[in-house]
Amino acid sequence: MATIGFTVACYLLFTGILRQLAVMMGLLAGTALAGVLGAIDASGAGGGGVFSLPEPMPFGSPVFNLVAALPLMLYSLASMAEATGQTVINAEAVGKDIDARTDVPRTVRGDALTSLLGGCFGLPLMVTSGENIGIVRVTGVRSRFVTAAAGVVLIVIGFLAPVSRAISVIPSAVVGGTAMVVFAVITVLGIQMLGRSDLDRHTSTFICAVALALGLLPILVPGVYGHFPPNVRILLESGVAVGAFVAAVLNILFHHVRPGVAARLTTARTESDR
Repeated sequence: MATIGFTVACYLLFTGILRQLAVMMGLLAGTALAGVLGAIDASGAGGGGVFSLPEPMPFGSPVFNLVAALPLMLYSLASMAEATGQTVINAEAVGKDIDARTDVPRTVRGDALTSLLGGCFGLPLMVTSGENIGIVRVTGVRSRFVTAAAGVVLIVIGFLAPVSRAISVIPSAVVGGTAMVVFAVITVLGIQMLGRSDLDRHTSTFICAVALALGLLPILVPGVYGHFPPNVRILLESGVAVGAFVAAVLNILFHHVRPGVAARLTTARTESDR
């Protein structure tokens, strides 16, 4: 709560560059408060070398296993659904017109290439970071060069062990407070997108309602899919994947299948009357 309060205060009181840095200043202020209250465990920040190099193939040589690959493929479907929404929302945040049919696959291929490279160093599947979209909207910084420079800084930090250890002492509550702000911004952007989705039509409202309900189900009722097989739970417990899948299926049924069936029935009745 203190971290969120600091972030709001910085955004309210400052202007210009300082206002753009409100999220980072809130994070620093929350960390400072945690230090004053003795809530920081700095035992892991000391010792060790200066440089930290990644270890290639830390789990041994890669071995293909179909049983192990199938759950990851299901998780990848959820990641692709998430990347789709994030690509569209990011375009909205920076004011750029995109073609979702061509630009979204580029994002997905980028995630796949990063996952392949990261797997060589023992990392899990990688996916676009939604919190970065919230940062773009809050700060107003839309330059791709700034994003590239930030990536270079993160790579350098990854090799500098003292910096990594210093960052690791930030309390989880402080990180969580900052994450709540940036993810809430993403939620607002999503609501803006829904506002342009012709929700005054009852069918569209029904589709969104059912998709949201099933997408939020594993969050609101933890363990609701506990009796399902583990591989199935990976997909069902992903609210993004379930919500996107349900919305797509219902959209096809209501806006494509149902009108076609109705047209055929009308044509059949007309011919029978003749």
